[in-house]
Amino acid sequence: MSNFFPKTEDSTEDQLNFIINERDARYGALASNELLKRAVNKLQETIKTFNEQSSKQTEKMIKLTWWIVGLTIVMVVGLFIQIILTL
Repeated sequence: MSNFFPKTEDSTEDQLNFIINERDARYGALASNELLKRAVNKLQETIKTFNEQSSKQTEKMIKLTWWIVGLTIVMVVGLFIQIILTL
């Protein structure tokens, strides 16, 4: 068995949790730092995914808004035509 601690980047989450709970405090800090880095990376990926989906939804809402504006203009034109026909 080696005196050197294995790389935390290569360890699984279960191994890191074991290190935090069972080993020396020096190793626990390294393992805790690695878990934190992984959580931050996962959060960044989640935020990227959310932003992409949010952008797509925003584009659809803008298109829908323009359709509503167009239909409103058609209704106003139709209203004027009805007013002119009744005179």
